[in-house]
Amino acid sequence: MVKPLIGINPYYFQYREDHWNATKEHYYRAIYEAGGIPVTLHYPPSAEQVETIVNKIQGLVMAGGPDLSVELYGGQHPELLDEDVIHPQREAFDRAIFLAMRRQRKPILAICLGLQHINVIYGGNLYEDLNTQFPGALDHGEFNGAWQEHPVNLDAASLVAEIMGCDHCPVASTHHQGIRRLGKGLRAVGWAPDGLIEAVEDEQHPETFIAVQWHPELTAERPEQLNLFRWLIRQE
Repeated sequence: MVKPLIGINPYYFQYREDHWNATKEHYYRAIYEAGGIPVTLHYPPSAEQVETIVNKIQGLVMAGGPDLSVELYGGQHPELLDEDVIHPQREAFDRAIFLAMRRQRKPILAICLGLQHINVIYGGNLYEDLNTQFPGALDHGEFNGAWQEHPVNLDAASLVAEIMGCDHCPVASTHHQGIRRLGKGLRAVGWAPDGLIEAVEDEQHPETFIAVQWHPELTAERPEQLNLFRWLIRQE
């Protein structure tokens, strides 16, 4: 049996005199364990080639990454961003491939930055920094550092809860931003104990993508977390 190709949008950064793309190994391991073949994507020079990429892959993981620039969502506090802000090429590619995958109704698993970016694409905005702007925020882990476990409450009628097989699940959290205003056309289906939105779906086509704020790849040895990656594979 031919295993499905699952694309992963890459981290993109400058090192010495060149730009590099990279994928954290946890994503590869989770996709392999779920039964797919992970491939790191790169930014093509034209929109037509984005469509070609989408034609070749069966699913997409929108991986975590740096902060989104405040210019993308009308944020007022750039001083609260991490020094690592998303490269414009990555932002443009992530947006383009998400929209192309959505048009073709191919499944997308969006993680952390992926959820935040989808919310911005749908017209929502973000907290630039939870510890500063979200009163009562619990410990969501260290951004780009050690992760923290906390529970997430899921809407029992949501696709995410159906896939994971639970509606009160412990998750691995490592981020300092989150959804402030939900984008139009999205439905919140998961929340941290402090009330922060942790999972969203498309209101009209929930089967198109699942988007979570936590990092399921970090605890993919847990069946409910690996099920999120298996969902990409089962679409075949």
